[in-house]
Amino acid sequence: MSEVKIGIFQCFTLTLLFDLGTAMVVNLGVDTGKDAWLAVLIGGIVGILPFMGYVYLYKAYPKDPLSRYARKLLGKYLGGVVALLFIVLFLMMAARDLRDGSTMLVMATMHRTPLFFVSLLMVLSCAYVAHKGVEVLARTSLLFGILVMLIGGFCGLMMLFSGKINLLRILPLFQNGVMPVIRSILIQNYMFPFGEMICFTMLMPYLMDSRRGPWMIIGAMLFSTLLLSLTTVLNLSVLGVDIVARSPLPLMPTISKISISDFIQRLDVLVVMVLIIGVFFKITVFYIAALVGISDLFGLPYRTMAYPAALIILVMSMLNARGFTEHLDEGKRLLYTVFPVFVLAIPALLIIITAVKRHRSAPRSD
Repeated sequence: MSEVKIGIFQCFTLTLLFDLGTAMVVNLGVDTGKDAWLAVLIGGIVGILPFMGYVYLYKAYPKDPLSRYARKLLGKYLGGVVALLFIVLFLMMAARDLRDGSTMLVMATMHRTPLFFVSLLMVLSCAYVAHKGVEVLARTSLLFGILVMLIGGFCGLMMLFSGKINLLRILPLFQNGVMPVIRSILIQNYMFPFGEMICFTMLMPYLMDSRRGPWMIIGAMLFSTLLLSLTTVLNLSVLGVDIVARSPLPLMPTISKISISDFIQRLDVLVVMVLIIGVFFKITVFYIAALVGISDLFGLPYRTMAYPAALIILVMSMLNARGFTEHLDEGKRLLYTVFPVFVLAIPALLIIITAVKRHRSAPRSD
């Protein structure tokens, strides 16, 4: 993996597809009612702040993934434990996204297909690309990123021409006050999907342009924030708050409303396509982040653990929860219990130690 390089535009599309992932089709900020789009927009901007800390660590250790500079800063044993915990986190998140994606596909199109077989096919496709390496994934993201943008632009134009959009459905602003929006931002929107960018600390050492690469990632995060907010506006203005709140996949009934001259209809299949693409890239990024950590921590060849890790992810996804509702409830709890430790607390500790070490080693003028 030492010769692997991720191009400047590839890191943009990889970040974009990762952030959109399942977030494009699920209910984001639904607890805030008509202000959901605003909670998503502000939450995305707030979610970029932790990533700025990851960029600081990357600048300090440009050739090291998190698993390596954690051991440099915290010592061999404590740093090793922290690295192992992050590997487990990345495997768990890949498993959760696998469960998300396979369940949504079964709900949307494959009603009689056993969940296990959908999950198996999905994780095997991710394992194949992960085995090829992060450079192949990055190149693939360039193609699929363009495809997703074309699908999104086409669906947006068709929805506009169909006359189904009623922006009055998102007014007035702050109907229930400011506190629900702030609560949604702090509990969910800054963390999902932007807090999950912690896994990019394992991939940034492979950026081809170490100066512009992190800024391109931040640009992709801002762009995905705008897209997610606009998608929420679209859902609310077409379906209304009540229907969006009851729908597990609101983008599908929204796009299914498109009907132009009884000729252009049933475009919700495009939403399924975007869902498959987004879930694939999100699972694979977490998957590769875990493999990079395993290779770095245990000294194993990267590709040796590719398919065993796929088995671990598949088993974890099946044992994750007894049902989809329980799975979603568990995910919500993780956003404000476990995630802040890995996304905020541990990186903040590493940043403080790095800053102290830099200050002590800085040359002093008499």
